[in-house]
Amino acid sequence: MVYVRDLVREVVAEHAAHELPLVDSLRRLDDDEVVRTLGRRGQKREPLGFGYAEVAALVTPVVWLVLDQAARRAVDTATESLLTRGRSGMRRMLRRAPAPPQRVPVELDPAELALVRAQILERAAERGIEAREAEALADGVVARLATAAAETRPELPPTPDAAS
Repeated sequence: MVYVRDLVREVVAEHAAHELPLVDSLRRLDDDEVVRTLGRRGQKREPLGFGYAEVAALVTPVVWLVLDQAARRAVDTATESLLTRGRSGMRRMLRRAPAPPQRVPVELDPAELALVRAQILERAAERGIEAREAEALADGVVARLATAAAETRPELPPTPDAAS
């Protein structure tokens, strides 16, 4: 299982290794705290020891916020689908199952991957990241999402046609 925080760390290590101390400090917080911290706008003191102005041009907030949003959207879609199929069974499951400690992006279809790419490009532009760097970052995130889904997908047994 691959978590948003792990994907963020991998992408940041590849595209902005100098930000790894920031990523590692954020990994000590829960996902909701990270999103609040990185999504904050304004001049209040940050718990990370620096202000929003220093975070503005960083890759970490761009990647983390977009991946978090994609994971939330995927979970919402899956939950709606489950609720549609069996509301009473889902209510029983929700009462018993604890909330997952970290967000996990599920396999995204090509349209969702294109949306993630577009959001990375948009947020990167908002944060002052150069277009070439933003393109590389967006491509890296999409590639990592696609390979993460393939890595976590169980192998299917061979079909009878493949055995012959």
